[in-house]
Amino acid sequence: MKDIILVITILLAVGLSVMLVRFAQKADKAGKNLEEERYSRMVAEETLQKNDAKLTTLQESLKEDQDKMSKIEDILDQEKNINSDLKRQYDDLTAAKTNLENKLQAVLQEKAAAVAALQAQVRPSPPAAGAQPAIQAAQPVTQSAGAGH
Repeated sequence: MKDIILVITILLAVGLSVMLVRFAQKADKAGKNLEEERYSRMVAEETLQKNDAKLTTLQESLKEDQDKMSKIEDILDQEKNINSDLKRQYDDLTAAKTNLENKLQAVLQEKAAAVAALQAQVRPSPPAAGAQPAIQAAQPVTQSAGAGH
């Protein structure tokens, strides 16, 4: 009976040893899986932090770019206003020039008519010796005034 108890005890010890080894292997495998999971989580967390930092940097850059765009739009609006003001001034000056040219033309026509009237008054009377140079002197003035335009 002692032999049977001894054999049973040995079998039991061997069985328990086998179970203990298997349990240790499973525990080791579970520990490795746990370490891998922890490492993966750490890497994911690190990547997430890096991405958050990049996102913050990109958002700041976007805000700066939007500020620059806003300033550029303001400058563009100012330039448009300046251009429209300059166009209005140009149109006003063109109208004033046309008006002045018309007035000058009218004055030149009145002058030509007055000179013609003077010449008409001078022609019927016999020309005196001193009067001819005065009429001749008046004619080149009329021609040069007409040539100026």
